[in-house]
Amino acid sequence: MRLDSIAINSLKRRKTKLLFMVLGMVIAVGSVVALHSLTAAMNRELAATFDEIGANIIVKPNTADYAVSYGGVSIPSSGEEALLSSDDIIKINTIPNRDNIAFVAPKLLGMVEYQKEDVVLVGVDFQYELKLKKWWRFQGENPLAVNHLLLGSKVASKFNKQPGDKMKINDREFTVAAILEEQGSDEDGIIFAHILTAQEVLNKKNKVSFIEVAAYCTSCPIEQIIAEIEKALPHARVTALAEAVQLRQQTIDRLSNFAYFFSILVTLIGSVLIMLTMLSAVSERVSEIGIYRAMGYRRSNILEIILTEAAVIGLIGGALGYVLGISSSRLLAPIVAEMQISISWNPLVGVTVILFAVIIGILASVYPAVKASQIDPVEAFRFI
Repeated sequence: MRLDSIAINSLKRRKTKLLFMVLGMVIAVGSVVALHSLTAAMNRELAATFDEIGANIIVKPNTADYAVSYGGVSIPSSGEEALLSSDDIIKINTIPNRDNIAFVAPKLLGMVEYQKEDVVLVGVDFQYELKLKKWWRFQGENPLAVNHLLLGSKVASKFNKQPGDKMKINDREFTVAAILEEQGSDEDGIIFAHILTAQEVLNKKNKVSFIEVAAYCTSCPIEQIIAEIEKALPHARVTALAEAVQLRQQTIDRLSNFAYFFSILVTLIGSVLIMLTMLSAVSERVSEIGIYRAMGYRRSNILEIILTEAAVIGLIGGALGYVLGISSSRLLAPIVAEMQISISWNPLVGVTVILFAVIIGILASVYPAVKASQIDPVEAFRFI
């Protein structure tokens, strides 16, 4: 009889122990796969976030007199001394690390009156603002002309405006180029205009309220860029808006470290579990192994039978563990990661996991296999 057939038939006869060892392998492999799948997917998503986050350096006046808020940034209420200037944009573009700056997006905020209602007007450079806000979707045409307006959804609804309509603000006529889709933020209640036009309407020529700098990426020296901007603009306050993303990176790093530690711990526990179970099985099969030895099977044959059983357990446990790990990580991803991440089936990873499980199963069974191969057939017959 072939040795692999003997090993498989032996496992079939010991269904309870087989189930116990396979279940242990499945839980161990599934836990490791789930953890590593989550951390790998979160790192991929974070890298994509770094590339798409847009501006993450904010430059605003160094003053405590704040009254207007936009995009989570508090803006000075009034006073020329509480504003930045267009020259500051030039200075930012001349810092030593200017090559790491994708673009600079200045903004000017102010209040205007339309139909006896106060509305926030934000002057922007649409050329860069549309690059910065890649998630913006709007109805109408790109608001690139100096007399174009982009209305937030609430403003458009409040004043019943559609693309192509006219609006007269401070005795100046504008065309509503587009209506911004609902963002669920303060942008819904804002009128966006070209920054040069906003400077004229608000009577703040060459002034800006704050500047957003798109410079953050996975390889950019963000701290150095901030230091250089602070040196170039001593009158401004420079902060990084990527703190939340960096905090998430630290969380992912901690989770990754935990995943590695947990993987080692689970592998050791699984290996010990298999070794003890195989030792117990060898003790129960002394007479069976003695008969094999009496029939002429060599020690190497007994060793091969036991290790084949371990390999089969690893094969089944690894395959089921991979399926369990990926399935559970896809279910837990929105809860654990708190962001939308994609976890896909990877055949190469699956094969690697299965091979790893087989190797672990074999290594954990080496000692029981050696013990089994050393059973004296004469002594074994005493248990018959």
